Amino acid sequence: MEIVVGSGKLRIQDIERIKSLISPNFALINPECVCGLLHLKQAAFLADNAHKENYNLSKEKSTEVLLYLTFQRQISKAIQIGGINENTKAVAWVSFGEPPIELLDIIDVDDSIISGNYFDYSNMDIDTSIIENSSFEDKQKIIMTKTATLSVHTR
Repeated sequence: MEIVVGSGKLRIQDIERIKSLISPNFALINPECVCGLLHLKQAAFLADNAHKENYNLSKEKSTEVLLYLTFQRQISKAIQIGGINENTKAVAWVSFGEPPIELLDIIDVDDSIISGNYFDYSNMDIDTSIIENSSFEDKQKIIMTKTATLSVHTR
């Protein structure tokens, strides 16, 4: 099974129609939780692996991705931070298999959305001086390290 990731700007604002695409194998994500394409791919890989190896925290891969992206162990908190809502203007997505055909009807693909420029560091427990004085690559490494360590925390 192929993992497909991407991002784009919403063409429509019908949040219920947009949310109807979400499934156990397809996640729509607040792009402010994504610190670059590499971070999104890493979270998708870790979520997929957690399900294959039976150390997943969530029943669905789509929710597992949110847990990794938001560094949370509580599903409700991960959805609050990384989910989409009526104010959403752009999304990132992860699909475990082919994305829904309707996806291209509701978004304009734009990978700059997940370039890391829009990442919200406020949800991180990182000293602001580190954020202010680091290159994007260094900040991304910090974020990806936090993402990778979620699975090793004890339940």
